Amino acid sequence: MLINKVPPETLTVPPTIHSPNSTRPVLVYRDALVDKTPQGASNAIEQSEWVYGGHWKIAENALAAVPHYHSITHEAYTVLHGTGTYRLGKSPLDPDVDGNGEEVGVVFTARAGDVFVFPAGVTHCVTKTSDNYEIIGWYSLNDRNSREQPWDYEEALDSQEETDKKRIICESVPTPVLDPIYGKEGHLPTVWKRG
Repeated sequence: MLINKVPPETLTVPPTIHSPNSTRPVLVYRDALVDKTPQGASNAIEQSEWVYGGHWKIAENALAAVPHYHSITHEAYTVLHGTGTYRLGKSPLDPDVDGNGEEVGVVFTARAGDVFVFPAGVTHCVTKTSDNYEIIGWYSLNDRNSREQPWDYEEALDSQEETDKKRIICESVPTPVLDPIYGKEGHLPTVWKRG
């Protein structure tokens, strides 16, 4: 058995002035990955529609990347080792709190065995790691990308007008036919079409 069959947690990430985010929720499949090796993760992913994007080992308490998003593809991660805390949905240009005093963005922690999926447009950044966090990333194939270049990179630093244009591009990325780990029987196509 390559995967545990679990329903996903869903995280809603509202748009901001500088981050497109998505009407589709982030999906988090807790402890879905049984074999937490690179080969096990590769065997668990639906490779006909999800393309290998990279393998990263992120040192403890490292700030792994600047906040960014992908406008032409959705992105899935398999967590092999450790934990990583992410801030979702906040551009460096966005305020830390909104008009109601609420923190802007969503924070969640991924752990070994988790598989999670970011819809196109969701700004994301690893803010903290522990136990030598290790992940493999995958990108959905569609008519805007290719196996050779499955992703683009946007730092969420655009004006409100430009962000609004990019939001339209992100929202028009097709919903994958296949869930990254459960294929045709998975939750992603149903949840994203409903949302």
